[in-house]
Amino acid sequence: MLVLFRFKNFGPFRDETTLDMRAVKAYKEHPYNLISETEENDFLKVVSIFGANASGKSNFIDAYSMFQRIARFSFQENNKDTKETFLSKCYNPFMLDAESRSDDTEFEAVYHLDGFEYKYGFTYNSHKITSEWLYSTNLSTNRQSIIVERSEKNFTIGSSIKSTCEKYKDDIDADVLSLSFFSSLKLRSKVFENVLYCVLDFLPLKFDCSGEFDVIVDFLFSKTFEKSDKTILLEFLNAIDIGIVDIYAENKDGKHNIYTYHYDKQGKKVKFILDQESAGTRKAIAIFGLVKLAIDHGKGLMIDELHNQLHPLLQKYIIDLIYNSNTKAQLIYTTHDTTLLDKQYVRRDQVWFTDKNEYGESTLYSLADYKIRNDKSFTKDYLSGVYDAIPNLKKFSRWEGADGN
Repeated sequence: MLVLFRFKNFGPFRDETTLDMRAVKAYKEHPYNLISETEENDFLKVVSIFGANASGKSNFIDAYSMFQRIARFSFQENNKDTKETFLSKCYNPFMLDAESRSDDTEFEAVYHLDGFEYKYGFTYNSHKITSEWLYSTNLSTNRQSIIVERSEKNFTIGSSIKSTCEKYKDDIDADVLSLSFFSSLKLRSKVFENVLYCVLDFLPLKFDCSGEFDVIVDFLFSKTFEKSDKTILLEFLNAIDIGIVDIYAENKDGKHNIYTYHYDKQGKKVKFILDQESAGTRKAIAIFGLVKLAIDHGKGLMIDELHNQLHPLLQKYIIDLIYNSNTKAQLIYTTHDTTLLDKQYVRRDQVWFTDKNEYGESTLYSLADYKIRNDKSFTKDYLSGVYDAIPNLKKFSRWEGADGN
């Protein structure tokens, strides 16, 4: 479960940026929107990020995706025979400031897993890892242990794994994360595997091409797709009322051909291939599969522009699936759709905004940062610019010759 994600000097985000999934204790509304770990610790199931075009919403998803990519592949991609190094391909600093263009990028995330809190982070530039840290805290005793503390000059291995890992320190190159290196070994301690599992447990998705739909839908209808899964999917499709009465997957030559069925005017079933369905229908099926996966296994999802090709009521239906589940599934999504920006659906700490200033710097901040009267409308205040994070529209002249002159 994600507690918070923090980063600095990535894309349009020059300064430190933090998304905090910890619930604000003062807010008592919508308790079903929370994951209650203990009496003192509640975490948000769903967070929405609003903002103007090019304000940084998608870049936030990119930041987590890059954090995930480096943690997973820095060791596997090391020393490959290519002209461009792995870290140089991952280095994307804020470019509109002379200092930032060469400064380190920093990532850090905090997770809870099986009674432990893991704080993991690192800094890097285009050619090396400049620092890395990993701490483990037993949530029942509140005792913190150092697992790794690493800088360019020092490399400290915590006492709990020192006897096993100390001998490998000199084998870790300057452009490789110790997390990536140690999690690839068969060690007695599972701490590195656990942390990498936490990092990879959140799935960032942008749905920016139809191929991504196909991959997800194909995964949904893989060999693990059972009769009970089909029943739930058909119940979902019936609930959103798109006319599909049956769905069938045929495994042929390693590829899943997926067919849907509708009733014609005479009450007979008519067969369609999935590609004949609308993009909205295919996206709904893909997101259902992802949400079901998250709910079944307590995973997290980051979805960019959830509103695209989905009706607002369908968005609410999908989000409610997570609210109504008794798991630690989490959803972070970006959107322009203000339909669900309503106090009858969300708490203030669930609503976040991205905004970009005149120098091209993006910021991320929470609606909880504002003092709001109980009679105020989140939607009206947002669209009127009270929270910023809306387009700054300027007057413009018609193109010359557009009126024939």
